Amino acid sequence: MRFLLIIFMLASSMIAQAATAPKREFTKPTGYERTAEMYKMYGINEFGRILMLGDSITHGAYWNELMKRSDVINRGIPGDTTFWMQERLEYTTTGRIEKAFVLVGINDISKYQLPASVFSRYTKIIDYLVAQGIKPHIQSVIYLGKLNPKYDVYNVRIKELNAMLKDYADKNGYAFIDLNPTLAPDGFLKDEYTYDGTHLTALGYTLWRDILTPFMAETPAEQQPTAPETAPAAAPAATETAPAPAETVPVQEPDMVPAPVPAPAPEKITVP
Repeated sequence: MRFLLIIFMLASSMIAQAATAPKREFTKPTGYERTAEMYKMYGINEFGRILMLGDSITHGAYWNELMKRSDVINRGIPGDTTFWMQERLEYTTTGRIEKAFVLVGINDISKYQLPASVFSRYTKIIDYLVAQGIKPHIQSVIYLGKLNPKYDVYNVRIKELNAMLKDYADKNGYAFIDLNPTLAPDGFLKDEYTYDGTHLTALGYTLWRDILTPFMAETPAEQQPTAPETAPAAAPAATETAPAPAETVPVQEPDMVPAPVPAPAPEKITVP
């Protein structure tokens, strides 16, 4: 009887501690708010028709140059999660956006979020895009490589999340773009495609570009501005005075989207 009483008291103590324990918190990484503010400041644009939405992996490329088209805009933020991405959708999707390529989830998993909870927030992001008339393209979360010491643990969760996303995309008629057969054919990101087991090298981005090209080809690229030809020099006149040289028409370079400048502005978020 005394043994049962002791067990009961221990169990009651553990329950009480769990109820009063503080909730785990994690903060937005340094520079997150600064980058978000820049995206908000850009506001409505008239040239962006294709949206790249994601975390540091998306942020790591100048997509308009990588894809060789002027209508792609990059709205990736290093460290982004499904939590914070939802907060910035309102000003991220303004303008003439027709389709979005979404890649998010690895930072949620690295913060020990269960695949099911990540998936639940992910679908809300897709629902918002669809409500705005934007065609979603769901990209698989890329497996980690062996250069990341936790690749084997995280890849199990990535696989589970990707299976949920593919099933969701298939049932709703959305495009699901699996990047892993190319970038991680053996179940982990190949060393030549990453420099730290998570982020991509130039070769990795080249392969990613090749995967996305057919999906972007559905949207005709805006006609690129062309530079006016240089005015030809006038033929010399039959006179002792040499003709003045022809003026060269300056070339108008297309505007480029400036890269975001990070600055610390952490903000805490409570995770149940």
